[in-house]
Amino acid sequence: MTEIQPSANLFEAIVGNLSSGLYVVQGERAIYLNEHFGRFFGLGDAQALIGANMFRDVYPDAASRALFQDIHQQMLDKQMSETSWAQIAARKDGTPFWLEVEARLIKIDGEPAILGVFKDQTECQMLSHAMHVSQETLRLLLDAMEDRVYVVTDDYRIVYANKKMRDGCLGDIDTEPCYLVCRGLESECDDCAKDEVFRTGRPSYKEFFNQVTQRWYSVVELAIRMPDVDRPAKLAVARDITARRESEGRVRGLTHRLMSVQEEERKRLSRDLHDDLGQRLNAVKMGIESLGGDGSIGAEARVVELSEMLQGAIESVRQLSAGLRPPVLERYGLVRTVREHCERLSTLHGLRIDFQAPGMKDVSLGGRTEIKLFRVVQEAVNNALRHAEASVIKVRLIASYPSVRLRIEDDGKGFEPQHVTDLDDRPRFGLLGMSERVELLGGKFHVDSRPGQGTRVTVELPDAAQCAHCDE
Repeated sequence: MTEIQPSANLFEAIVGNLSSGLYVVQGERAIYLNEHFGRFFGLGDAQALIGANMFRDVYPDAASRALFQDIHQQMLDKQMSETSWAQIAARKDGTPFWLEVEARLIKIDGEPAILGVFKDQTECQMLSHAMHVSQETLRLLLDAMEDRVYVVTDDYRIVYANKKMRDGCLGDIDTEPCYLVCRGLESECDDCAKDEVFRTGRPSYKEFFNQVTQRWYSVVELAIRMPDVDRPAKLAVARDITARRESEGRVRGLTHRLMSVQEEERKRLSRDLHDDLGQRLNAVKMGIESLGGDGSIGAEARVVELSEMLQGAIESVRQLSAGLRPPVLERYGLVRTVREHCERLSTLHGLRIDFQAPGMKDVSLGGRTEIKLFRVVQEAVNNALRHAEASVIKVRLIASYPSVRLRIEDDGKGFEPQHVTDLDDRPRFGLLGMSERVELLGGKFHVDSRPGQGTRVTVELPDAAQCAHCDE
């Protein structure tokens, strides 16, 4: 087999086409320059410069020439086998760029020489600078925020905090765990969501009251990857919502007082209708009936007709009075009131209304709680009668210590709860009124409905014993 010897042309073809600038300097003379070296510095034909003084005639940037030459001299003086550095340089036309140099000590013809490789790192440096500027801009933005922004690892260590967070710390942010720094606690928060956040990767939202600072906060947490942190971490953004909570509390208080005044007014009107107008109508009816004894057939017929009209008016007043404030509610309580209300509406509308109250025999909820629950029954059943086109309405009032649950459901046409505002105003305000009454009791209100699948209204009072003290 014929041995293949590499030719000078092959060497030049390979080295001359490298993407890096290549040079060899011996003493101060440039004894080799590849074409890319010439393009790096805008020198034109690099071959024409071979043999010239490397530092005076070849390297074009006067401002950095001394640094470039000193490093080469140090390599020779200290017999450094290799070194690398980066510096700002300039091309022949004065254009600045970022130069990275790798140099190695070699021997040519027994004499020391330096082989150097140039790389243009301008884009990398510009990108690094841009990232630094972006990070600094982000830091300034985060520090200007009124929200508390911080990053916590899975071992409760805070690895980043903006200015608002640092200013409000309850402990040493660099050494103490997040539950102490954020809430002043000695152990993990009961509502800590780190396991959920790391497991699901989904954002977590919560609101909590800080017992130390006496402030309310809403917190959004999200799992992230933190540079230079080799543990799972989550980003948390906490906002002080104390003012909002206090405003909501004032609104609830005003709503409660408004509803209480409304109920008192209904009670007064109901009593006036029953005791005053009802008695007056009865007196008129008896007076008219007493006139029917004169023997006149026409007069007697007229008296009977007027008596029947007055009896209808009396019944209407009684129904109106009962609707405003059922007297049976104060005398016999919620269960009997709801039962009689359902029986009356069932008879009036010819519709089956099934009421059951398991476990409610010895349960006392207090007058204000009972009237609010009765109003929910009243509104929900009336909505079903007016809009649902149902054949059956079921009402359940269930006691299961310590909670009480109210459920009203029908088999009517149903609706989309989120589109209820597209209907007329009465259903919308009816649902809103029911929800507000339940919220004032500290309960939960839910409407479940689908077109063609009926409607279910559910109320849950978690603590019936607490509700019994609502009147106090």
